[in-house]
Amino acid sequence: MTTFLTVDDEFKRTLGYLPDDDLLDSQSLQRMESALTAAEIYVQGAIGEENEDFYKDEKILPLYKLACYAIGANWFSHPSTAVSSITAKAIIGQLRGSYDENEVNEDGSTSKS
Repeated sequence: MTTFLTVDDEFKRTLGYLPDDDLLDSQSLQRMESALTAAEIYVQGAIGEENEDFYKDEKILPLYKLACYAIGANWFSHPSTAVSSITAKAIIGQLRGSYDENEVNEDGSTSKS
């Protein structure tokens, strides 16, 4: 399983921080990185781990990022009580359908056959 999202300005804003916020110390940045990495592992585990390129597809990436950001932000903000959000679960369900569709070969067989 490969994680490729990084803590960028977009993720910081999702968490309510400005990119150069004085409150962002190295410990906070490390917590952000850990939460985002864990979210990616969770999302890929829930959808499928066989095809890593699927998540980088230009049609899939925005939904993938949204699901990871929703979960990562929740885990960052509520580390001891967080669960996956309803939004993230709905997106994961949608991505599962796309992932399964992507795994079907031209002859109708699946790549796992």
